[in-house]
Amino acid sequence: MKRKKNIQQILSIRIFRGFHETVFDKGNSSISCCYRGIFIKNIDFLKQIYEAYHYDTFNVFHWKNIRFTIAEPNKNFVKTQYIIHNPKKFNAFIFGSSRVGLLPKDALPKSMNDSELKWYNMTYSVGTPNDHLMTLQTFLKANVKIKAVLIGFDEIAMWRSAEVQKIDLVRAPFQLYKNKFEFYLPYLQLKTDESIKKQIEEYVEENHIAKKEVFYEYGWDGGKTADYSLTENPDMERYNIGGGAYSQKDSYKDLEAIVNLCMENNIKTILFTNPLYQNLYKTSVNGGYFDFLRKVAQNCEFYNFSSLNNYTKNPAYYFDWSHYRQPLALLIEKIIFGTEEEKAQIRKDAGDELWGIKVNAENIDFVIQKLQEQFEI
Repeated sequence: MKRKKNIQQILSIRIFRGFHETVFDKGNSSISCCYRGIFIKNIDFLKQIYEAYHYDTFNVFHWKNIRFTIAEPNKNFVKTQYIIHNPKKFNAFIFGSSRVGLLPKDALPKSMNDSELKWYNMTYSVGTPNDHLMTLQTFLKANVKIKAVLIGFDEIAMWRSAEVQKIDLVRAPFQLYKNKFEFYLPYLQLKTDESIKKQIEEYVEENHIAKKEVFYEYGWDGGKTADYSLTENPDMERYNIGGGAYSQKDSYKDLEAIVNLCMENNIKTILFTNPLYQNLYKTSVNGGYFDFLRKVAQNCEFYNFSSLNNYTKNPAYYFDWSHYRQPLALLIEKIIFGTEEEKAQIRKDAGDELWGIKVNAENIDFVIQKLQEQFEI
């Protein structure tokens, strides 16, 4: 905050000097014109900063009072700031990309070791394990008492780099910058789109109260209750996009670091892979997904929902090629937290006896062999 005030003071001094010379140095018209130009440029610069702050396309300056527009907020930053400024409000967290974003509260455990669990969903689009590691470190530093974390991951972790994440204003983790001022600077330099200006100028707070309540109560930006409907008459054009290749060869180490950090701090850690739609899954496997999972399994145990079965081949369980719907999200929770009878029935319906199985260093080769056999059927 002090750095922000300093920069404002510097700009004010520059503007004043330009104005002073313009008014008082009448003996040198060329100098007067020069300073007049500087004055005008500084006014434009301040206007740019004001507009970037006021309209705040990605909500980094309005994390306490998020505004919903056509632009996706930097939920990574907004949610992290909200939690560290309310360290006692929640003690259990869901991490992952937007694919994990619709995990409902319905089948999450309400207690653990006689302690009440208060869940908050930290997910956002293209969230990575490296982001989640930094967020957990930030929480612990802010004395957030964490009882449990539930982390969904998939092929995004094997191709999304920290370098790309840093310059993506929709998702940039502030921890990758030297300080908050350096983090804020790109947002202050951002030229606001006219459509965003119009939305903010016409924004009616009362129309977004329910959505905002859900966002700060659980981390959703959807409805207060889960929607367990399936996609009717899916447009198959929305399901044909594939995944990336395994380029971030050390990304599995972020998951290992999360597990170790949680062990050191007595935090229950549950990892699971997302149930990728068949097209995305197949191209991801061709891109090295099994190699990635094999590395993860060496030092981490996780529930595997990435496979080919009656659910992952049915577009009705998905919004598009990337995101699964809440009926499938509920099944994930029931496999992880439900009874043995529930698990058996879900696997029977999936036509996949290994769906949601716990995977570790001891059985990873067997599991991958079975997953490869699914391609031959």
